[in-house]
Amino acid sequence: MLTSAFASLILAVAVFAAPTSVENSGRPVSGKASTGQGISESTSNRATSKEEPKAAAGPAPAKIDLTVLNFALTLEHLEATYYQQGLRKFGLESFKSIGLPGFVLEQFNTIAADESIHVTFLQNAIAATFGVDLAVPKCTYNFDGALANIESFITFAAILEKTGVQAYDGGIKLIVNNDIKTAAATIATVEGRHSSFLNLLTGAGPAPGPFDTPLGIRPVISIAAGLIKSCPYTLPATPFPALTTVTGRGLTSGTPVSTGSVIPLMFKGGMGMSAETARGMSCNWVFGVEPQVRTRIQMGREGPECQVPAQITRAAFTQAVVFVVNQQRDVTLDDDKNVVAGPATIFVSGESRMGASGSRQE
Repeated sequence: MLTSAFASLILAVAVFAAPTSVENSGRPVSGKASTGQGISESTSNRATSKEEPKAAAGPAPAKIDLTVLNFALTLEHLEATYYQQGLRKFGLESFKSIGLPGFVLEQFNTIAADESIHVTFLQNAIAATFGVDLAVPKCTYNFDGALANIESFITFAAILEKTGVQAYDGGIKLIVNNDIKTAAATIATVEGRHSSFLNLLTGAGPAPGPFDTPLGIRPVISIAAGLIKSCPYTLPATPFPALTTVTGRGLTSGTPVSTGSVIPLMFKGGMGMSAETARGMSCNWVFGVEPQVRTRIQMGREGPECQVPAQITRAAFTQAVVFVVNQQRDVTLDDDKNVVAGPATIFVSGESRMGASGSRQE
């Protein structure tokens, strides 16, 4: 859910996102807000970018490079389609209805154009480096819940952009070829700018921590799976069971949870779990490049629950990624075999004055 104090954010967003001149930015702008739906004139030039990647140089591209590029393309297809459908449904009046001015729609049009360019770039890079017809096509998506209203459209856009940053950050280490690695890094930084803008709109703050949190292929596919209805190819990983919280606690920036508090969790098999089984599980909290923290799972009145560790905000983060794991071993980019469910991103605030109700940090 978006924060209600949109008016107080307008000045900050204006400073952050207002179009600059062509001389200063090198990016064409229209100088006026879009009055319709879809991609506006100010971003149409971006959508028709003809940049063609050359065949990659440096260490010979490996099979894993093609896997990572198609993994990135899977996400870019999803993002590009999401914005296309969303901007067909929500025009200027929709943004104005929640107190957002026209330049916010302009920025959404720019983001939409960027994602379409990323799709074309990755398709061309795969063709130039590995051969034609090896790029994955679009999947069929289910955006019904995400596009229920203008607020959910913006909220899910923020989730997608954050996931995009995490995916590129995690995927870059797998890439062998230096040129492909550099190309991926240049997309990752743009995804980060998109994410910062959308974080401002949702009230999360432009930078929810001093570091981004890299995720591996399977956790990212697990996040995206909720929006994918079917694909004409096999996804690069099998999604983990979904993880959420009872009544959505902490799942959006508008409803953060306090560190030190206990949150009930929902995941496959969780409600019928015995206390003994719960004692063998933990919440594995991941935030940036800080050492990970595990808090024990126990059975509460609403099902399995665990404590939100104070280390998150002490390390200057306002959100963290959480997995349910069944062994006392951290989830890493190279090892996620012990994951039971997840990931979920939890938004956090300062330490709770109420304290914990029994869960202990390890």
